[in-house]
Amino acid sequence: MATYINLDTPIVETVVKTYTKFLIKNVTVNINSSATIIVLLYPIEGDIISRIIEMDGDDYAKWGSDDNYLIQFIKQKLV
Repeated sequence: MATYINLDTPIVETVVKTYTKFLIKNVTVNINSSATIIVLLYPIEGDIISRIIEMDGDDYAKWGSDDNYLIQFIKQKLV
């Protein structure tokens, strides 16, 4: 049985990951209102993470049927 010993001062480790691409996993549309977009971010190495992005108001109205608008919107929100 392992015995864990508390540190007097916690060690804080900061990890920086570089994500180079994303995948649109799912888009849920609320007609005439908004969209919820789930994207997967892929790092150079390490674990894939997901993000939820909300689109509503003028952004949703501008989307229309232009998927390139959606891609550019996601890129802006991820920065």
